[in-house]
Amino acid sequence: MTTRRALVVGGGPAGLATALALRDAGWDAVVLERSADVGPSGVALTLWPNALSALAAVGADKPVRAAGCPADGNQIRAADGRILDDVPGPLMAERFGGRGLALLRADLVEALRAQLFPGMLRTGARCVGWTEAGDRVRAALADGGTEEADLLVGADGLRSTIRRQLLGGGADPLRYAGYPVWRGIARYDLGAAPGLLTMGRAAQFGLFPLPEGRAYWFATMPLRRGWGEQLPRRVWSARFDGWHAPIPQVLAATPDEDILVTDIYDRAPVPRWSAGRVVLVGDAAHPSTPNLGQGTCQALEDAVVLGRCLRDHDVAGALTRYEAARRRRADGLTRQARMLGRVGQWSNPVACWIREQMIRRAPAGPRLRQMAEMFAFE
Repeated sequence: MTTRRALVVGGGPAGLATALALRDAGWDAVVLERSADVGPSGVALTLWPNALSALAAVGADKPVRAAGCPADGNQIRAADGRILDDVPGPLMAERFGGRGLALLRADLVEALRAQLFPGMLRTGARCVGWTEAGDRVRAALADGGTEEADLLVGADGLRSTIRRQLLGGGADPLRYAGYPVWRGIARYDLGAAPGLLTMGRAAQFGLFPLPEGRAYWFATMPLRRGWGEQLPRRVWSARFDGWHAPIPQVLAATPDEDILVTDIYDRAPVPRWSAGRVVLVGDAAHPSTPNLGQGTCQALEDAVVLGRCLRDHDVAGALTRYEAARRRRADGLTRQARMLGRVGQWSNPVACWIREQMIRRAPAGPRLRQMAEMFAFE
């Protein structure tokens, strides 16, 4: 029997995990990555129990865990330090099968790359489009070359070239969320600390421990599109003066070169992620705002489910099964993340007080069940 071949466009976590899942399903998978190196994109990220379960399914959980730092639970606080919600680490492990894990994005990519067989990754290979003919799909590369396969997977992120051709860019616009995010790596040892989200008036600050005595943080506040890059550090960081420790100290311990600011976008859910022999995964399929910390997690789930569907089914049937298994969950989390992003940017003091009371008084049972649903993946 001839081995089926897949081209995976995009060498980020979604693409690399997809290649591993396809390999496990008996496919010959090749990743086409446009850049020559990993690059600094994203700075750091958090993987929740569902992502770690997905990584375990492709045999990559151990090296990823070794590169990260587990968070000792999860907390939400007010700007003055009052605890609004607290899920201790032991409770997370008991109820959800694990805890959050923070790590550099580059370390996640490197850990996944290390699991590939030789020849599975081509760097400096930018896909600019594709054509289908019968039971084959041909990817066109920027250097004039082509690659043929039985399947083309678009794992090329928020501004996906594959998605644009599949769905048509004009009918599928990016949606600005109303705020940028600053992300940074501080030379600050948090010790055994929980993952933290602090909510203030028209601003939020997140904080997670990293290996080697470092800390990953992110900060948001409502601004017009493009203003985040223009705002001097002394101006935006002053928004967090007087917030509870160690937020001011963490900011002070972060060099300018370790801060990245990006505007936040998502896209509205669409009725399909595939056509013919072309399919989307990760941000190319369902780009989300980062408010649930589920972007990379859902991309890893996509990869595993797609591989499972393609193990025993023809391409058309497998892609139908993949979308049926994934779209409702991923699209629901996209909507939920966008809503939480709006709530997190409230500035009216009365509205912020109501938000605090809603978080503090939320019944533990339903809240933990909701988290269990989000963190569940087998």
